[in-house]
Amino acid sequence: MKWNRSIAVVTVALLLICGSAWAQEAIKVGVVGPRTGPAAATGAAFDEGIKLATEYVNSKGGVMGKKLEIVFEDTAGAPDKAASGFERLVTRDKVVMVLGESHSSSALAQIEVANRLKVPFVVAEAWADEVTSKNYPYVFRAGPSNSGVVQQSIAKWVQAEKFKKAFIIAENTDWGIGIGKLTEKALQKAGIPFESMITERNSQDHYVELTKIKAYKPDVILAYIYGVGLHYFVAQAGETGVSPKAVILDGAGPPSLWPDFWKNVGDYGNLECFVSSMHEKVELTDLAKYYREAYTKAYGKAPTDYKSRSIFDAVLIAADAINRAKSTDAAKLIDALEKTNLKTTRGMAKFGTQKGGTEYHQWDPPMLVIQWQNKQQVVLYPPEGATGKLMR
Repeated sequence: MKWNRSIAVVTVALLLICGSAWAQEAIKVGVVGPRTGPAAATGAAFDEGIKLATEYVNSKGGVMGKKLEIVFEDTAGAPDKAASGFERLVTRDKVVMVLGESHSSSALAQIEVANRLKVPFVVAEAWADEVTSKNYPYVFRAGPSNSGVVQQSIAKWVQAEKFKKAFIIAENTDWGIGIGKLTEKALQKAGIPFESMITERNSQDHYVELTKIKAYKPDVILAYIYGVGLHYFVAQAGETGVSPKAVILDGAGPPSLWPDFWKNVGDYGNLECFVSSMHEKVELTDLAKYYREAYTKAYGKAPTDYKSRSIFDAVLIAADAINRAKSTDAAKLIDALEKTNLKTTRGMAKFGTQKGGTEYHQWDPPMLVIQWQNKQQVVLYPPEGATGKLMR
């Protein structure tokens, strides 16, 4: 009995030691994104996805047999803060990789730091083509690019719906100007007449712009405005009668999914369209189903902002690369990331390796065009994922 008791004591002691070692030997991965500022809702979505992803990874043994720990740095959507925050994650927190970001201007500042410090950076949501077109060896993107969204989703949807005249309004940021110009080229190629203008990102007054839009009489408005500025635009377009005569497409997506969307736009939000990589009735993989169920259980609601799922996928991609590399050495992690072939909630993640363009270290997940119909999301495009038709 004494011998058995001694074994039990030793076993408990070993378990305590192992548990302590698991906690102490965590491998740190950084995440950058806006917890404050006009797009703070994206930071909240990131937090939700991070929690689910770390629980998922650690439940399966963590990374290299150690606990995965995420360290978050708030960038507030400001490029200078984004760059300094990225550097702090590397120099102070000793992260082995950085993920995240949703603002292109911030990401473009951060990729310079990643390249200088030689730290792998997997961008989750910043869309500017320049994020990957610079072909930096330490930079990857597991999320949409402006080129991918325009060419594979928006331009094809505009043609499929047979719109005759378009108006492009884009915010004066790297993302807005970049995606606006790409849209102009796509519409020119398709032979669709259009006009375009630049707006202030956080403008709360779009009435002058809407007067010009109304005079042009477009049947579709492609609005590249991120943050609550999009809410003001949608509401004022409804007030002035521009919509629903002209269908509005939110070319960013998340602002149409934020909790305060309906509060800010009222009934004018009905029939608005937006792009998204997520819809509760369109699940591309079994992991998407797992994510939806885990999210609903954790937060008591269905997931809506797809950026929570994009960061979930980014964390899984990072964990997979670390486990396959069997190392936290940057060069080995880069090699592992380039060989990624991983099932995620949005399909199989695989990065391009051909240098010379935007495709280098880029994975473009499929994007959907969705319309609000009586506060219900209806998928319009692509046809194989459609759950309904455009209402006007």
